Formats: sequence, structure tokens, C-alpha cells
Amino acid sequence: MSRLSINKYKQSSIGGSAENPHQLVSAIFKQLLGNIAAAKGAILQKNIEQRNTLINKACSLIAVLEDSLDFEQGGELSTNLAALYEYCSVLLFKANIENNEEKLEEVLQILLPIRSAWDQIPVEERNKTGFNK
Repeated sequence: MSRLSINKYKQSSIGGSAENPHQLVSAIFKQLLGNIAAAKGAILQKNIEQRNTLINKACSLIAVLEDSLDFEQGGELSTNLAALYEYCSVLLFKANIENNEEKLEEVLQILLPIRSAWDQIPVEERNKTGFNK
């Protein structure tokens, strides 16, 4: 799987709608969670091709989030997020191989609190968010 940096991702389809890094990450989370939910639907509909495409897109989005972590400034938080993102990537891979809706639900349950915490960052702090790539 190809890893995209946050700057390259910013130039993609949703990048134009994000005014600052905080909005960009919010847009990535929105698309990521949507892809996982849609993949669950594809499993229920027995649409293997769509499931595969959606899970691969989700893996790419997780890679973008992981690649954007700043371990120097983020310290333990960045390390913990990297571990969670890696675990989610493994679960997505297994969900795809096993056609397993429960593993997708587990990924959602991990990512939803992270997204919620991201969305709760105070407005005055949002413009200070930076990326190392």
C-alpha cells in the first residue's frame, strides 16, 4: 500500500475544502469513517469488490493520519496514536480477508473517540496544528 503524506493528500479531492490542518484532519476522519461504514454495508450486500475498494481507501486514509504524526512535539500521544492506527490497519486487513463486519465495527469504535477528541480541540488552538510532512 502506498503511503501518502498529509501535504500530498491536501492536494487531493478534499484538500481544496480544508482551510487549515485541523479541518483537513477532520475531513480525513469523515471520509475514513464513511468508507468503513460503507464497507460494512458492502459485506452485508455480499459485494466483495466494493468492500475491497472501500477498505483499501480506509487503509490509505489511516496511513495519511499516521504519516502526519509529529513524534518530536507529540511525544507519547503521537506514539499511542501510531500504535492505534497500526492496530486499525491490521484489523482492516483482516476484515477484508475474512469478510468480517465485526472487525470493521471494532475499527469504528477505536476511531470514533479519536475523532471526537480532535473535534473538541478549542478553536483558538486549531490553527496551531501542524504536520511534520
